[in-house]
Amino acid sequence: MAASENATLVPSGLDSYQFWMDVYALDSPKEVVLIFGIIFVLMILCGNVWVIIAVVRQPKLRGSATNIFIVSLSVSDILVGLVTVPQHVAVWGYFSSLHNVVLCKIVGYLQSCSLCGTTLSLICIGADRYRAIVQPLKPRVTVEHAFIGCGIVWAIALLYSIGPLIFMGLNPKYSTIGNNTVIEYKCGVLYDQIDLETYIRLIDLIVFYLIPLVVLVILYSIMITTLWFGKSPTNSSTRSKRKALKMLSFVVVQFMITWAPYHCLQMYYKYSSDIPPIPLLYSTVPLNITFFIFCCNSWINPILYAYFNENFRKEFVRLFPCLYWKTKVSPDTQITSQQSRTYTSSTAPSRTQVSHFSQSAT
Repeated sequence: MAASENATLVPSGLDSYQFWMDVYALDSPKEVVLIFGIIFVLMILCGNVWVIIAVVRQPKLRGSATNIFIVSLSVSDILVGLVTVPQHVAVWGYFSSLHNVVLCKIVGYLQSCSLCGTTLSLICIGADRYRAIVQPLKPRVTVEHAFIGCGIVWAIALLYSIGPLIFMGLNPKYSTIGNNTVIEYKCGVLYDQIDLETYIRLIDLIVFYLIPLVVLVILYSIMITTLWFGKSPTNSSTRSKRKALKMLSFVVVQFMITWAPYHCLQMYYKYSSDIPPIPLLYSTVPLNITFFIFCCNSWINPILYAYFNENFRKEFVRLFPCLYWKTKVSPDTQITSQQSRTYTSSTAPSRTQVSHFSQSAT
């Protein structure tokens, strides 16, 4: 939340000018915001593009319904890296804004799509794992079913995200230069739609964070109980399921941890009318910190896949063999190994001949 938008919340009797000077002095340095933005964009794009390439290239990964939903999750994370992070850096780092109404609405629309796509994809992943672990006798979710599910996910995301198209737009900002009044239009929530935007943010919190979190916790609690206390046909199948469950459980846990501070701060600013007159709360520091914690969700997921899933690790080695030291074999070692094999094969017949000669001599 911008400092200027909170000016009316400052208690009466407070030196407004001095207060805002203290606020601006505490604002996050724009260079720091830019550096974090660049790092996060690179990590988000590299990790999630790699996940998509790995699934497309590897038949074992491509043949799993869960991995199809993981690709859907990666697409929503890529939207965060391409749209949400750059827009945040521009607004809360450099206090810049879009001046085109079409771009303004499109950016808000895509940000909402990424939010919906992430939560709905996580629910699909949880439901797929639940079916495989808790209800193994029922037909598995096929790849075709997964594609249909992803289509439904993104249809819902595209339809629900119409909200920002309504309340986002260009607001006039008046400034005086000498004797002239200058009007500058900036992208943001339309002044006459602020109440609507407040309700939509509350709905977002409930529908795309709290309810999915409760559903996922219930699903994974049942799955953990089934795996740890149930019986499986083979020990190897149990171990593989437990590894997959660990990976996906970490995805849910970090989703809960990384999204909570940002949502809580947004609700605090939207619904609290008695914010303490502390300059730090009105600066960009709390919003920048919670935002980048929020974005950690988008680059942690690929790391979890690579760590817990052997097929993902193998594909990573195939794509980047130079980064995997265990696959490196020095030329000297290769030559020595080849010479050793040649020497063994060439000396084997002679040893046989000596043995036969000794037997004939006796």
